[in-house]
Amino acid sequence: MHFKKLTDLTSTTELTQLLHNAYAADVNLGIHFGASTITEQQVRDHILNTPTFVLQTDDGTIAATASVRLPWSDNPGPFTLPHIGWVATNPLYQHQGFAKQIITQVIAHFVKDELHAPAVSLGTAVEHPWLQDFYHSIGFQTIDTVRKFKDHQTAYLISIFDDHRTHQIDDVYLKKILPQTILNER
Repeated sequence: MHFKKLTDLTSTTELTQLLHNAYAADVNLGIHFGASTITEQQVRDHILNTPTFVLQTDDGTIAATASVRLPWSDNPGPFTLPHIGWVATNPLYQHQGFAKQIITQVIAHFVKDELHAPAVSLGTAVEHPWLQDFYHSIGFQTIDTVRKFKDHQTAYLISIFDDHRTHQIDDVYLKKILPQTILNER
């Protein structure tokens, strides 16, 4: 697999289809993430405005994707931190560890190496039967639950790389909900 950041729009159609196919399983659970019905134009706009990453096979097929919403962008995450979103695996490549691999590579090569961020967040549906457990298994901790949508609650999770710098972030919401135990555990 090859990890890369999308820098042009040539993969828009394939990425849109991947998102629809990957998120169809969530729709079957009654959870309607926005990516399940995203349009090609929205995917184009997202690629242009949000760092978007893929794992590609040797023949160029996208096996998995994830993107990073930036705190200073028009579409920030809930905290003044990079926020991982659009985590999706092509159904033909599921159950092979590619979601874990792309998240790990996005964190290592973009969030840490390029952004030098002290932590990263992501969100998922509380009602999803296994996603929170998956994110916990790769180092994220749930720090808040909010109701943003009628069909599900959103759990916000965080992975901290530098306690001191994370604690120094000037973000009222983050300081309010970040349990001291997370900071003291490290």
